[in-house]
Amino acid sequence: MSYERVKYYQELGDYRVAYRIARAAWCATPSLKWPKNTIAWLLIRMMKDSAKAYGKDRFFELLDEFGALGIQKEDTKLWGAVVWPIRDLVTDSYGMQWFTPQLGDRIFDAIKDMPLEKPSDGYTALLKAFVQLESLWPRLAEFIEWWGFENFTDFDYRRYPEKGILESTVERTLAAYVYALKRVKKEPSAEFYKALEIMASRSQEQAESIRTKAGL
Repeated sequence: MSYERVKYYQELGDYRVAYRIARAAWCATPSLKWPKNTIAWLLIRMMKDSAKAYGKDRFFELLDEFGALGIQKEDTKLWGAVVWPIRDLVTDSYGMQWFTPQLGDRIFDAIKDMPLEKPSDGYTALLKAFVQLESLWPRLAEFIEWWGFENFTDFDYRRYPEKGILESTVERTLAAYVYALKRVKKEPSAEFYKALEIMASRSQEQAESIRTKAGL
């Protein structure tokens, strides 16, 4: 009965009511699996609605509750989905010019121990959101190292000149990393140089592929 009610309110878009019903069902019978999973998805949905600079306090309440659910690291769908509202909060704060170093710290401290799905499109989207901050956040180099140079996807190495994108995600990330290191006066990690070599190789391969297709 509770499951049907949750589904009903989800379809109505009343996620708070659906959440309360699922939470009550889980508290009444902790052995049930569906309420916990449903709660996690509802929290992600509500985080998406709160992923605005002006809604950050509510967002962090939801994110903290999500982290406290004890979701298994093997549940890659959930860990793959939670990065999107986090990305949205960073992007909106940046776009509204409300981003502060304190906000960046708060987000990073909340997610750095989460077993986020990687590599993945969402994980790359999270990286792009932070890289655009450039000089606004002193811990950008630390974030990029945590994100991991080994987690770039094949698409992250590509440029899209037909769309006016002449710099790949990898190129922009490595450039932002070097710039961020200069600000804190640190040396690049060994992983950075490996990533630099791979990027150079991939760039050459793409250039050759474009010349071949163009008949040059």
